[in-house]
Amino acid sequence: MSFEHDADARTLTLTHPLIDAEWRWNERGRVDFARFDHRLSGKSWLADEPVDPLFLLGVAGYGDRFHTFDDHRTVFFGTIGDVQVNGAAPRGCIESSLTIDLSREPEVAERPPIYDDTPRAFHPVPVRVTWHIQVHPDHAVLRQWFEVTNTGDEDLTITRLPVLIADLKGGSAGLTAHSGLDRTHRFRKQEGADWFTWRTLPLAPGVTDRIESGHRQAATWLGLTTDTGPGLFLGWEANARANCDYGDLHGTGACSLDVWLEPEYRLAPGQTLTGPAAFLGAADGDLDEVSYRTHRFVEDVIAMPVADERFPYVTFNSWGYGDRIDDASMRRCFAQCRKLGVELFVVDFGWEDADWHPRADLFPNGLAPLAEAAHEAGMKFGVHLSFGNVSSLSTMFAEHPEWANGPGQWAYLTEGEVYRVVLGNPAARDWMIDKLVEIVDETKIDYFLTDHFLWGPVNPDAQDMRASDDYLTLAEGFDLVLAGLHERRPDVLFEHCDNGMGLPTFKMVSQNVTSIGPDAVGSQYERVGTWRISRVLPPRYLDHYVCERLAPHIPFNESFGDYEYRSQIFGGPMILMTDIMALEEGGGDWNALARTIDLVKRIRRRVIEGKVLHLLEPQPVERVGDGWDGWDAIGSYHEQSDTAVILAFRLGGDLDERTIPLHGLNPDSRYRVSFEDRPDTYERVGRELMETGISLSLPGPGQSRIVDGIGLVRASEVIHLEAVS
Repeated sequence: MSFEHDADARTLTLTHPLIDAEWRWNERGRVDFARFDHRLSGKSWLADEPVDPLFLLGVAGYGDRFHTFDDHRTVFFGTIGDVQVNGAAPRGCIESSLTIDLSREPEVAERPPIYDDTPRAFHPVPVRVTWHIQVHPDHAVLRQWFEVTNTGDEDLTITRLPVLIADLKGGSAGLTAHSGLDRTHRFRKQEGADWFTWRTLPLAPGVTDRIESGHRQAATWLGLTTDTGPGLFLGWEANARANCDYGDLHGTGACSLDVWLEPEYRLAPGQTLTGPAAFLGAADGDLDEVSYRTHRFVEDVIAMPVADERFPYVTFNSWGYGDRIDDASMRRCFAQCRKLGVELFVVDFGWEDADWHPRADLFPNGLAPLAEAAHEAGMKFGVHLSFGNVSSLSTMFAEHPEWANGPGQWAYLTEGEVYRVVLGNPAARDWMIDKLVEIVDETKIDYFLTDHFLWGPVNPDAQDMRASDDYLTLAEGFDLVLAGLHERRPDVLFEHCDNGMGLPTFKMVSQNVTSIGPDAVGSQYERVGTWRISRVLPPRYLDHYVCERLAPHIPFNESFGDYEYRSQIFGGPMILMTDIMALEEGGGDWNALARTIDLVKRIRRRVIEGKVLHLLEPQPVERVGDGWDGWDAIGSYHEQSDTAVILAFRLGGDLDERTIPLHGLNPDSRYRVSFEDRPDTYERVGRELMETGISLSLPGPGQSRIVDGIGLVRASEVIHLEAVS
């Protein structure tokens, strides 16, 4: 694996076990992304003559215009400068870079004025662009980002920050685009089927679309599948608002991809603005394979690592009791957790006073003694910490009211008022990092989750608006707070929550070890969310806050059984947010939970390392009997051990028996098929299993027929496949 720079040919070429890639530039100072070939599939993805250059940079007041009243066009011409190759990069990658000086005239330059149908003219811009490119030996993926440096004597405003551009070869017909996870609900009271959307768009000449990503917007991912097999995936690592335009962007019938930001960033002389990274990868197979190759790259290169082999943890979270908690009640819960084998104990909202110290009336000795008890029992200890909200009774607000802007989360309103914290203010950001370090040290936590309003909007009356509110708040506010805390306390693990997942982004993945999906919505909607989110994010970013309801706004008043618990275990941590003190050791619900915890610990590592198999899509409760038979199934195939696990569910419907379709297995392996709830075992070759599926009855032979409060049968089964020699 290596990059080679040929100065005479004006090329940078990548030789890699899985892909071949090339970038070239001409005498006019234009750089092109010219080749991206996937060796396994034999697919050459890029156009021979790309319409777009490597980047399109927007700088206010610079660039040619067709008419004097038009906006300035983007710029990209310049003199190629320093080229560095094969530098060591984190996590097993190598890196190369290239600089383009947009202030220096290239060898050949078109002189303005120009016309709309001629090549764009060279306009000197006091900017140096540095492009970075990384590769990892195990992945057919390119990862890149841009740095923009102001080389002039005056401020510049960056209006368009490039992330990644690629022009694909051939026509767009035969390509299908997959994207989504736009959030449609803010609170559980607004719950419904589509907490997160999903979009499948067949492409064709004239078809274009845009993904708008950012806070509570779509995921930073686009998957492309083809009728013939090879697929492509594109991801970008930004929490700030970004756009991904795709489809027939130039009217040629071919597909182009263009990811970019509008930061409106005022860049001072000598200052460098570093844009978010993006990655482009190739796969050979269906949408599950495209997702799997995304997941494995993200885990190896981007995601916050976890060294503990027990992760994802079986977790207890106190929010099942709301803020009605104290030291004594938490110790009682802790005793139950020890018996059940819980590995992470989290004290949720209600432990803190206005200054984020443990409340003396509830925890007279603080939280540290509880943390120490957890550590002695082999557990991790964590807290809920909504640092984006501040009380009017706090010291921070008394000293710096200008750091607060906008109403905060209602749950914090016990006395006084609650405001949101302006993390986009540099002084507030630095203070918050120091405060979080103090909280970590005082409470001896290993883990914390964010929640509620994560930040407040910038107050233009209190600080200089050097960029858009969104960019200041996220890229130079919230992101830097998390980075600062991680740098100073690297062993503390972060969980993302914002009344549900608010940042379905690969930047979030780099900051956190897991994430909530839908916010504690119960088994059926949890499975709907799991199905969609696992298309994009690695499985460990599917944590599950265990609770239940029959349907939206209809409570579930029965004891939990296998069906309810199993619905909330696939992928990320299983988080018990139930009345754990109501469980009696040896009782039916205790035993169901104990069985599920044992199951989780047996399969979790293979699930988070495996390929998600989307087998039967779950639907909302209200669609049972209305185009949906009530059956759903999801699985995971673990390539290294040649094993698979499948979770199958039935909610109502008339079918007592159903065939579970299979794909993604090794066709030549012979598998032993066994079940969690029945003694049956048999052996089949992978090819046969994928052709015929697995016939399953729910409920199984000899099992009770459980009917819930709205008359729907509830049943589940776990199927294990293990390769035999």
